[in-house]
Amino acid sequence: MSDISITGRVLKGAAWGVVAWLIYGAVEWTLSASVQLWRFPEVRILDWQWGLITMVLAVYAVIGLVVGAVGGLAAPAAPEIFASLTLALAFIVNLIPAFPLARSEEIALAVAVPLACLLVAALIPGGLQKRLRFLTSPWTVSLLLLGAPWVSREALAFRQPALVKLGASFLFLAAVAGFAALWNRFRANRVPRLGAQAALAAIAICGFATVAAVAQRPPAVRVSSSAPPAGTTKPSILLITMDTVRADRTSLYGYMRDTTPNLREFAKTATLYTHAFSTSDFTLPTHASLFTGLYPNWSGALAPLNPDERHVADPLRPDKITLAQILSSQGYWTAESAANFGFLAPWTGLTRGFAVSDFPQPLTISPDRRPFYLYATARRLLSLVVNTARFEKILPSASDINGRVLQFLDAAKTAGAPFFLFVNYMDAHTPYVPDPPYDKRYPGLDPHIAPHQISPLEIQVDSGKHELTAREKNHLSAQYDGGIAEEDAAIGALLKRLRDLGLYDDMLIVVTADHGDTLGEHGLMDHFLGFVYQELIHVPLAIKYPHERGASRSDELVSQVDLLPTVLDLLGRKPNPELQGRSLLRPAPADGPTVFSQGTRDALVGAGNPRFTGMRRAILRGSSKLIEWSAGPPELYDIDADPTESHNLYRPDDPAAIDLSRRLASWVSSMPRQTVPHKLDKSSAERLKSLGYIQ
Repeated sequence: MSDISITGRVLKGAAWGVVAWLIYGAVEWTLSASVQLWRFPEVRILDWQWGLITMVLAVYAVIGLVVGAVGGLAAPAAPEIFASLTLALAFIVNLIPAFPLARSEEIALAVAVPLACLLVAALIPGGLQKRLRFLTSPWTVSLLLLGAPWVSREALAFRQPALVKLGASFLFLAAVAGFAALWNRFRANRVPRLGAQAALAAIAICGFATVAAVAQRPPAVRVSSSAPPAGTTKPSILLITMDTVRADRTSLYGYMRDTTPNLREFAKTATLYTHAFSTSDFTLPTHASLFTGLYPNWSGALAPLNPDERHVADPLRPDKITLAQILSSQGYWTAESAANFGFLAPWTGLTRGFAVSDFPQPLTISPDRRPFYLYATARRLLSLVVNTARFEKILPSASDINGRVLQFLDAAKTAGAPFFLFVNYMDAHTPYVPDPPYDKRYPGLDPHIAPHQISPLEIQVDSGKHELTAREKNHLSAQYDGGIAEEDAAIGALLKRLRDLGLYDDMLIVVTADHGDTLGEHGLMDHFLGFVYQELIHVPLAIKYPHERGASRSDELVSQVDLLPTVLDLLGRKPNPELQGRSLLRPAPADGPTVFSQGTRDALVGAGNPRFTGMRRAILRGSSKLIEWSAGPPELYDIDADPTESHNLYRPDDPAAIDLSRRLASWVSSMPRQTVPHKLDKSSAERLKSLGYIQ
């Protein structure tokens, strides 16, 4: 045989390999994305994710090129069948690292093995090849391989009975095989043409991208309020929360790394509050305090003492009025764009009063959550040459949030109406995956620590079974700080747009955080753990009041419940007597302010561990902080002299401790009873499950 004929066989086989593997890629991405985009309206394929999808398809094309070339030599008479065979074999090999398999994956394996055997048989020329032709198309092979796990793990809700999932999986497989057989008969057993298959693959990939892009396009912004009457002025309001950002990791508060240069610049025309504290240690109750001026037990938005997978937290009580509702009633256009859909979603009650709510959530493409997809293998191959952490990014980037926020600002400027805009960034949250270049902004990035390893690491640290190594600490710090820097850059871009639009000077702008995070301090990782140490409740707070042009600083104790009274005071409205905060525009009480905080715990944390039982609450007056724990001894710290809370000063006969304990007891005794436990609906439960909050 001549060299030309060998070359021709190799090229033909390689072409079939590329086409078959791209067909598989089109089927895989369409199936994996379709259910998420349909079930969760907030899910989108964000701009940076298209690059990841393209990288995976490129890996598939390279794999197809190599194995197809081999097929051109090994099976010159049927390179298209050989290409389909490589898909089945790759699928089988891909499942090996996933053992023990889920039931749906066991079914998929039970389909893949005989399918591979039939494809081998189809390679043998003769009557059997013709009879098996209907199974050899890469379209059919791809759908059969993915059918059972896709139906069971994606298409059906995770709480469906196993029998329903099993039956639906077999019906899907039977439908695919039946349709393939009918189509094959219609085509009269003709061998598929390479050009036609390549065109179909290209159409499928382009169609998937086009439909996804069109379907997820957010609606045009319409400002539903009108400009204020002539002679009246109402300052527009911007509230920014940097989710999970602790004060001591921002250069705004003197951190050694310049994580917040834009906030430092912002503080030159704002008031910096050095002793601002959150009312709890996770998102829902703290945002409820910002929106209502109430502590968690009064707002109702808090986690129960003994949470479970369907009772993670209670929503805001229906009789509580939010800042957005108040401002809406005053003629403001209200809009929000938030990264934290888990605990800022409509079920929480925190969206009440917003005319527009935007929650862009990235498509979940992590292969570790769905190991049956071949892009698990593609990612492993990619990881040999690039950092693939972004495949596991489950939260939108600050730039994704800004994309919609800047549209809001342009629309509000055009309408001329006063507006209240709430913005929530989440780049410093677990699993700590900042975007380039922020992932490498600070030294310490370890590509061998994958995002999916963070949660098991947290469990080990929180249980006391593991102490973070220097390598782990450096990695976590680098990525956490990088996330803060990414948010700071987005805030800088947002403030620049306000200046460009001529809105900045007249506005009330509040930049703060909902709570902090632990990175090994006190033997803890993460938040929502039930603790009230400084790293969890000391938050940044900078406020630019209308027409404020110089830097100011306040060392008074400030709480999140103070925001709503401050806004009401600015608008000239009397605060509701129910509010528990104070206006920061007024002098503090003569005997000094007192603030409180209460720990809450995630359902997945600390089960059976006595360290995570009971309730921890803190009271702060001056520089003193008393922590009382219903299941253990109290702690007393001087937070100015000992900001890391390393030296417990508590003595039962200490007059200061006795006074703080009495005040805390009085606060606790005045708490209203908790309402009937709130059970999550299926959609909300699935979303929290995808974010790792429930199992």
